[in-house]
Amino acid sequence: MALDIILLRELVSAVLLFFITRSVLHRLFSNSARPLPPGPRGWPVIGALPLLGTMPHVALAKMANKYGPIVYLKMGTCNMVVASTPDAARAFLKTLDLNFSNRPPNAGATHLAYNAQDMVFADYGPRWKLLRKLSNLHMLGGKALEDWAQVRTLELGHMLQAMCESSRRGEPVAVPEMLTYAMANMIGQIILSRRVFVTKGSESNEFKDMVVELMTSAGLFNIGDFIPSIAWMDLQGIEIGMKHLHKKFDLLLTKMIDEHSASAHERKGKPDLLDIVMANRDNSAGERLSITNIKALLLVYAFSKLISTSSPSLMLREQMGIVLVEYILGTLVHSFEWKVPDGTELNMDEAFGLALQKAVPLSAVVSPRLPLSAYAASP
Repeated sequence: MALDIILLRELVSAVLLFFITRSVLHRLFSNSARPLPPGPRGWPVIGALPLLGTMPHVALAKMANKYGPIVYLKMGTCNMVVASTPDAARAFLKTLDLNFSNRPPNAGATHLAYNAQDMVFADYGPRWKLLRKLSNLHMLGGKALEDWAQVRTLELGHMLQAMCESSRRGEPVAVPEMLTYAMANMIGQIILSRRVFVTKGSESNEFKDMVVELMTSAGLFNIGDFIPSIAWMDLQGIEIGMKHLHKKFDLLLTKMIDEHSASAHERKGKPDLLDIVMANRDNSAGERLSITNIKALLLVYAFSKLISTSSPSLMLREQMGIVLVEYILGTLVHSFEWKVPDGTELNMDEAFGLALQKAVPLSAVVSPRLPLSAYAASP
């Protein structure tokens, strides 16, 4: 045991010495013709990673105030530029979008998103264009929003009914949990013509746990993403957890697609998104979506929708984000009187993750403002 510890210590020391030496030599002999944007000086090997702290968005805002709207950071051995104003972001995302359209590889894309086969991490090209076309026409566009309006109304009705029941029992409402379930059921109806959070059985509970684990894993800081040469070590044990979670999701998605195919005859004249994607797997450029591409697409749809309860613009077109946020928020404010539970105070502290959210999830006591018949969910 003592020998193993000594060997591990020697290995870590050798790796650190290698990177420090390489960093020093690179600084001495590199001569970039183009100046980089201003930014803080980082440490050898790890760069500016320690400067971000536990609240990176706060640290980056302070850097923007000091260095300007575009800040250069050396993140480990990776170069990064942060745009902190609308004009700077527009330059990257619109004016120079083709230059920055591809995303660097990371553990999440590799192990969770089927080796970057989804619309978020796939390289720009014919396959990505086909994915975007199908998404815009049948999921994110104006007509698609109108087509699925009834689904939003129905699922929000179920949520209001559940909140009304909590009020009747004198119990506080866990608002993020209610929103997550409603959004998951909306996306389930749109994609698969099924609600995913209906029963209290073990399968439903397992799926809930998987969703929480997915959101947690995707938001973890993984040192291997910023120092790729040591990623194989998986020093934090993050990647092995991602691989295990991916296997569970793959089994679930395979089962869902098989069951969906077997019930295709029940949706004649009213296809859902998966029906449409399966029927339009080819494009004029000869590109064809594989089952793996479709699984990755379904996973990122569900994931981005759930995150939209905290970060409405992530992976959603502006129009869709506005419709969802305004519709849900307006309905909740109109339907109930709100107050914090007795003996508690509203905690507005933030918790950093894949999406910015409250450190203490919002719990509230609600009282119906409308006649009770208004809260009855439609069949």
